[in-house]
Amino acid sequence: MNKILLSTTLCLLTTAAVQADEEVKSKWSGSTGYLGFSTTSGNSDTENLTAGLKVKYETGKWISDMGLDVLRASSNDTDTAERYVLSSKTGYKFNDKNYLYYSSRYEKDNFSAFDYTTTVGIGWGHKFYDSDTSKLITEIGAGYKVAAFDIDRSESSGLALLGKLDYMRQITETMKFIDVAILESTDDNTYIQNDAGLSLKVNDKANVNFVYQIKHNTDVPNEFNNTDTLFSVNLSYTF
Repeated sequence: MNKILLSTTLCLLTTAAVQADEEVKSKWSGSTGYLGFSTTSGNSDTENLTAGLKVKYETGKWISDMGLDVLRASSNDTDTAERYVLSSKTGYKFNDKNYLYYSSRYEKDNFSAFDYTTTVGIGWGHKFYDSDTSKLITEIGAGYKVAAFDIDRSESSGLALLGKLDYMRQITETMKFIDVAILESTDDNTYIQNDAGLSLKVNDKANVNFVYQIKHNTDVPNEFNNTDTLFSVNLSYTF
């Protein structure tokens, strides 16, 4: 896992050096923080707190984004849910529609079949359309995934097929439907996550989001469920 994290760091540093040489104006965009209350069902049935931060940075032909998502819960002073997800992506834009990307995702979950998973990969992204009122972006790639089973901390690793779908459609002047799905498939297990929901505009900076998340693993130990769900209501603020 240390080698994977090191390669991720080196990639980000290399990208930063290339970006420094670009004779164009750089800009931050889409920097959003959120905080909310949620309920879960599956391997843990709890009342909990969700929080996160997503940041995007553009310069010339390069675009980078990073995200941090946190889920914590306790009942009678006992932890009942604890999940951390750290993701990053760096892409090179060939034109307005197509880009090549390098991505990494690390998930630590103390109440699932897997103690942690780490995935890195490269791939191709295509924007069918991307505006303030509608968006459809797809990604397909290949990478390497390491998963540690929670039951005994043994690791399973191998090549992975990676995919992502990012969809948004404005329904009314103040309401948007958003759906984001990711796929990580190896010989040992196929992981699918889908986040679908509504975003209600409060003002130019703030939104109230209703999100229903489904996480499914095809192969888990017998004492665990294949599917976890998370329904959350949170307030997000764009910087």
